[in-house]
Amino acid sequence: MRPAPRKDPVHRTFSPTPAMQAALTVLLEAYESAEELRRPAWDFAVDIQDLRAAGLPSNALRSLLCQGYLEHGIEKTPVGAKHRAFRRCANLTLTEQSCFVLSEPGLARARELCRKPPENSRPDRNSSPAPEPDGNPTRPGWDAERRELRCWGEVVKRFRQPAPEQEAILAAFEEEGWPPHIDDPLSPQPGRDAKDRLHQTIHNLNHHQQRTLIRFQGDGNGRGVHWSLLMQS
Repeated sequence: MRPAPRKDPVHRTFSPTPAMQAALTVLLEAYESAEELRRPAWDFAVDIQDLRAAGLPSNALRSLLCQGYLEHGIEKTPVGAKHRAFRRCANLTLTEQSCFVLSEPGLARARELCRKPPENSRPDRNSSPAPEPDGNPTRPGWDAERRELRCWGEVVKRFRQPAPEQEAILAAFEEEGWPPHIDDPLSPQPGRDAKDRLHQTIHNLNHHQQRTLIRFQGDGNGRGVHWSLLMQS
């Protein structure tokens, strides 16, 4: 029996799960980092391990592909190449070398979803999460003494090893009362590009979170940092 002809992707409105929003935010951050550094989007393609670390199961990833929100490629970058190389895939077979970038519809949808916390991201009225130090449970709090980033009364990230650059950004947000945006607080270092350094620090802040409740992003020009809340899982 011949397979049925493939239909064009259907771009439909959907209610994202917490993991799906976390994954779209990771993909959006990667896309905007490439844009900021004037590199091809595929140079910052997100590998499947990072999306799984954000909590996205394989079938949710296939759902995003079917809806046309992602482009899929198998990485084939030779050693020493200046740019990453991919074999583009049109099927739903996932491998450990699978990497993804946002399509144009996916970029628009990710910006719509990830620029503000969804309505159901607010804590349940019947629950009583421990408030942050300033009394606002939806505002993050950075405890420099304990080296803990908290939100909704939960530990988002705890540092067990020195991380001076990440901690400098968290300390700056805390000092300024967690505004939506701060300028790059990192002191210049000879021989290191300031934009690349800030991008890497933001990338590190988003990784290894105990609870994926906060997402940090560059401001698009390499000179500042934004933060936003994700949906509570």
